[in-house]
Amino acid sequence: MPIPVLDLRSVLAFNQSHIINSASFPIEELSDRLHELPVRTRPIELFGSLEQLQKATAFLSGKGYLIVNRQVASEKKLLQLKQSEKLVSGGAYQRLWQPAAIVKRFIQSYAADCENKSGLDLACGSGRDSVYMSMQGFTMTAIDYLPSALEKLSDLAGRCEQSIHVIQLDLEKTSEETNKNPFEVLAGPFGCVTVVRYLHRPGLAQLKSLIDVGGYIVYQTFMKGCEEFGSPKNPRFLLEAGELANIFSDFEILVDDVEYLADGRPTNCFIAKRII
Repeated sequence: MPIPVLDLRSVLAFNQSHIINSASFPIEELSDRLHELPVRTRPIELFGSLEQLQKATAFLSGKGYLIVNRQVASEKKLLQLKQSEKLVSGGAYQRLWQPAAIVKRFIQSYAADCENKSGLDLACGSGRDSVYMSMQGFTMTAIDYLPSALEKLSDLAGRCEQSIHVIQLDLEKTSEETNKNPFEVLAGPFGCVTVVRYLHRPGLAQLKSLIDVGGYIVYQTFMKGCEEFGSPKNPRFLLEAGELANIFSDFEILVDDVEYLADGRPTNCFIAKRII
């Protein structure tokens, strides 16, 4: 697998000429687009002016990224690349990020059997899972309570040429205007509900009613034991072993695994299908 190249120059300069398969990350956008980078364990290369390289190196190294090569985008360097036929033009988006592993597993193994292609992403964050699901043919609704997260999602969706319906909503608060809980205002049923790294136990039972018969719940979040490694420590945010399987016991359970993150924290990876 080739090492990803981040082009730190302006979008205009990138569109005019860039290294084959490199990705446009203008230096001024880098801090807001960390969610679009590869995992930190994957080495990356940088391409840009000397000043851009210095700024990006300091910033990314501080975030734990491994930079294995830096190329100064001088006229001489660009000429060399052109002569060796390593340059192309245009603004095609190069996707370096990946969705959550459990979401990718669902798409690869179960999505073909899902007749209802509407999806709901709860606590969507910066939106990689929502955008990925949309790219696989699902009509996605994404929910988060942070406007900044939804703004990042919308930007990412635009770059990937996807349309996502976003809703700013606190899933843990009843509406003062309607006196309805958040799950009562969502227009289901959905063929797939995804939840990654989020847990609000009072909403789990109501969540089941949003899933269509024949639809799926795709879930991955932290388990008890994470507190030994750092965060989260609050038991409110930590699943007990078998907890999701018990809540969704009337579903057909397809995946119920304990998977460990790179830092050792345990997570429950769970996929179940509503059969009645």
